Amino acid sequence: MTNKRRKKTRTAPPPSGYRDPKPAAPAPKRGILDSVFAPRVPGATSMPRVRTALTRGVVTVLGSPVLVIAPILYVLVVWLVLIAVGYQGPFAPLANLLALPPIGTSLDATLATSLFGLQGGLFGIIVFLVARAIALALLTAAVVEALEDGVVTRACLRRGLRVLPVTFAICIIGVGILTVSSFFGPLLGPGFGILLQVGALVIGLYLFAFAPVIAVDEGRTMPDSLARSIRAARIPGTGNLTLAALYVVPSIAVIVAPGEPGSLMGVNPSIAAWMFVLVIDLLHVILLATFTFRYLSVAHEVPEAPVRAPASAGRGRR
Repeated sequence: MTNKRRKKTRTAPPPSGYRDPKPAAPAPKRGILDSVFAPRVPGATSMPRVRTALTRGVVTVLGSPVLVIAPILYVLVVWLVLIAVGYQGPFAPLANLLALPPIGTSLDATLATSLFGLQGGLFGIIVFLVARAIALALLTAAVVEALEDGVVTRACLRRGLRVLPVTFAICIIGVGILTVSSFFGPLLGPGFGILLQVGALVIGLYLFAFAPVIAVDEGRTMPDSLARSIRAARIPGTGNLTLAALYVVPSIAVIVAPGEPGSLMGVNPSIAAWMFVLVIDLLHVILLATFTFRYLSVAHEVPEAPVRAPASAGRGRR
């Protein structure tokens, strides 16, 4: 025996009879599609019916002098600019000058091609897209103010210019939708090709019609506004897809139907042609107010994008 004290060895604790708890499973990583295709809101929704929202859109636009006069002046200025750069008509397609993307972007492509040719139109369309993005941003800001405050002020100019990235992104998406549908359309034959192109316009409007409203009202970024617009459109029981179809089909038919005022070539539209174009463009503003009112009614019901787990959360201890 030595005088040194032996070190006491620790013995393992006796089994407790319960299994040691396993570490929690790491949270799954979230991708961009998870933020876009968030779970739908269950149950009933407070989004107003299409007829109710359309009535509110009519009252909002016709009750605001700014929302009536500004579109008329915009159509007049654009027509004078087109004449100055050599546009020879027809005048009727300008009925979609204030149409929501991607309907309006189809007019932009047509105007760019007719003015600058097939190759030059690829660059000229950017000018038309920028003009459409500015008009859509300012009109959306004015409609939001008219619905929320009952009056349109100069503050809508600042709010509108702030959301230009969102409206320009929607216009670019509209061009992409038109390009893809026009490429695959002929491969399916005349009948299915037309259905594909019309369906692409409906889906594009259905998914992104709320994005400018979201950017103006909530001040969200461009990616967040686009993703939230998709989630809002997918709320069940709202009839958003039906409203998009009811908007797209007449917008196309009204300018391709034979015999409408302003369908002939020429730089001197008749009074009937002017009335036709101005009334249709005012209807586009009314539809913008309709979409705006529908979103503002359910903004609190739209689910937020799932929060992405940090990268360190998925790493377990070795």
